[in-house]
Amino acid sequence: MRSDDNLQPFLVAFPMEQGGQQVMLDPGFFHGADEVGVFLADLARHYARAFVQSGRARDMEDALEQIAEYFQSEVDEPMDEGEGSTPT
Repeated sequence: MRSDDNLQPFLVAFPMEQGGQQVMLDPGFFHGADEVGVFLADLARHYARAFVQSGRARDMEDALEQIAEYFQSEVDEPMDEGEGSTPT
């Protein structure tokens, strides 16, 4: 991962008027797919915790199970191929 000398966002997402989101990624931030996997798992845990705290899920296990189920479903059969771009 990058050093802390020049902190800049590596992932930026904006909602689109038609629904969905526009995502911009810095492909140089992660060195390999393993780091991306750890990042996605950490992100899922953060969202699961937020869902529990906001009452949108009954517990972490339930929230993570739902996230993992929909993640795998989207990996297997994407609803949208995505049109993200890299920041310039």
